Amino acid sequence: MLRLDLAQEPRLLEIEFNTRDRLGEAQRMQWLGEVAGLQESLRHIAVKKQQAERLQAQAGQGENGASSLS
Repeated sequence: MLRLDLAQEPRLLEIEFNTRDRLGEAQRMQWLGEVAGLQESLRHIAVKKQQAERLQAQAGQGENGASSLS
């Protein structure tokens, strides 16, 4: 399994935006197989975004914990 790099979060948001744009086109063109695939991609992107949020929260807790030790 690949580890999520928080520095790449802007790229993840860009991928999500592009996927949503492609999904809109696929829906307009009634490309049902493409719609299904893009919807699945968006589900995976949502999971990655949740992972990023958890990692950011953990990093923030770590920073707060470290500063309280000083």
